[in-house]
Amino acid sequence: MRLQDVETPQQRAVVDSVARAQQVCEWCADQCLQHADQQMIECIRLCEDVSELGETVLAFVPRNSRFSRRILQTFVQAARACQQECRKHQHAHCQECVQILGQAITAVEQQLTTGQQGSQSGQQRHSSGQMQQHQPEL
Repeated sequence: MRLQDVETPQQRAVVDSVARAQQVCEWCADQCLQHADQQMIECIRLCEDVSELGETVLAFVPRNSRFSRRILQTFVQAARACQQECRKHQHAHCQECVQILGQAITAVEQQLTTGQQGSQSGQQRHSSGQMQQHQPEL
């Protein structure tokens, strides 16, 4: 991913917040592993899910893939589940994860909402008079 490939400030905010969430979730999972506590297993799994989905977001969004919207939606679902699990634990790394995931969820949801509004026009009339399907940015 190259920063110059990100077209809008809103896309840049999504990429930045997802990248930060990915890093924090990797760190949180590593810290949870060091605790060697059975109660941390779900936290580790969810952090790894968010981290790997984050990698996918960072690959698809900058190139405006037509699958970006679905990937972003899945990222938000995983981030919410991870945030909910991390809230159960009082470790500093889990609490930081909760905070950073909240920021990423907000940024992605704003992008999804803006992208949805942009695609509500449905179809646009091509200069030849034919109807052409509008492809949303995300």
